[in-house]
Amino acid sequence: MQSVSDSLGWALLFCPGDRPERFAKAGEAADIAVLDLEDGVAAARKDFAREAVTAHLSANGADGYAVRINLPMTDRGRADAEAVGNAGVRLLLMPKTESVDELDVVANATRCELIATIETTRGLLAVEAIAAHPAVAAVSWGPYDLAADLGMRGVRDEAGALLSPLSYARSRMLIAAAAARKVALDTVTAELKDPAVIERDATEGALMGFRGKFAIHPAQVGPIRRAYRPTQAEVERSRRLLASIDGRGVFLFEGEMVDEPMIRRARAIVASATMIE
Repeated sequence: MQSVSDSLGWALLFCPGDRPERFAKAGEAADIAVLDLEDGVAAARKDFAREAVTAHLSANGADGYAVRINLPMTDRGRADAEAVGNAGVRLLLMPKTESVDELDVVANATRCELIATIETTRGLLAVEAIAAHPAVAAVSWGPYDLAADLGMRGVRDEAGALLSPLSYARSRMLIAAAAARKVALDTVTAELKDPAVIERDATEGALMGFRGKFAIHPAQVGPIRRAYRPTQAEVERSRRLLASIDGRGVFLFEGEMVDEPMIRRARAIVASATMIE
């Protein structure tokens, strides 16, 4: 069976689990709609949210959807995983992941693949083991919970860049995912007033090697896709490069010396382009 990570796409849009009237629109707007049972839902409405998400998935199918469950070591989190797993969802988003034990609980109870989210200092210190877990298809992170855990008074500096502890966490998570050969997904951008912030975050994440990014508003999907999709010029040049290999290990191509790392990058660009065609 093909891993769901092979079709994650670029833009993953959160949708509150207690707003069923928005589910279909979120699914149409993004590559993956993440129906949220955790932070996006008030405590008093969490049972309703689980019922609404389960009913929607059962009636409409789970393709194009993921579900963020509550903490898996709680009764509510385990009930979430069981209910949406039985409804057919194949991809679960794990909040505030801190240990492989949490992953084991969900992996043993469902047949779902998992996106582990690093949102605490304990999770960051365990990120290598978390990323290597066999049930984990992708790894992401969350700066806002992590900043609170660190006691930080802010997330960005005056220029809008992530403060250094959070920049470190982002890079460490990315490296851990790459070492485990897992997909790395960049976090949400909560700042909605300035469109330049989401464009900068998305462009930077794509350059760093992330495979996609979470969104909290449909207006963010376009900038994310533009940042992560290769340009037509990049695709055409990569195809010309691959057609020129002819068994050579190192060769000159259009004024640039090319070796195996550049060939791998060209293959990745062409593979990414097939998601558009």
